[in-house]
Amino acid sequence: MSFSPEWEDLYATGAHHSVWPWSELISLIMRHARPHQRETPAQVLEIGCGVGANIPLVQWFGGMFHGVDNSATALESIRKRYGEKVQLAQADFCEDIPFEGPFDLVIDRASLTHNLTAGIERSLDMLEKRLALGGVYVGIHWFSTDCDDFKHGEPTEDPYVRKGYTSGDFVGVGQVHFSDQACLERFFSRYSIEVMDHVISDTIKPHPQRLGWWNIVARKKDC
Repeated sequence: MSFSPEWEDLYATGAHHSVWPWSELISLIMRHARPHQRETPAQVLEIGCGVGANIPLVQWFGGMFHGVDNSATALESIRKRYGEKVQLAQADFCEDIPFEGPFDLVIDRASLTHNLTAGIERSLDMLEKRLALGGVYVGIHWFSTDCDDFKHGEPTEDPYVRKGYTSGDFVGVGQVHFSDQACLERFFSRYSIEVMDHVISDTIKPHPQRLGWWNIVARKKDC
């Protein structure tokens, strides 16, 4: 199993209820996918859609939103607010993506990065098959091996994955995948990588901490 069941518990208790799109995601989508310039509505798929933080953005540029998450609680929260205006499916997106596509844009905000390497590879293969020619995957907050947290947590059989955090941002989230450049290039070898940003944030106070993440824009190749 790739999906971390801890996420259902987090949503059920009211944690991780983000309701606003992340600025990094907005910037990359508008710069590279340009959905607002399309003659027809963009078909958009978000994996790990949570409680629907990115739906207002998709509606703003006139896109048709499809969301996949394995948390029944999170999806019910979306249905209560948006009803039939969005298409939703409950599934482990590393095992199955119920929507066939084709999609012009795939959104991923720190969702694939909470899975094992093999599951991430399967999901990216499924997503590539569901993207329209020239379609774009935009993913932000892939955790970096330069994070202090990569040195903490419990090791797993996957050398890139840690779990069992007792303090910090990853308490209660199950498995956490950390990537380096070579790892990401392998993941996206079937895509054309247009953006690979490595972001480092060093906190000095209240206590020293280094955070690191990758932002990715990858386009489906024409052949």
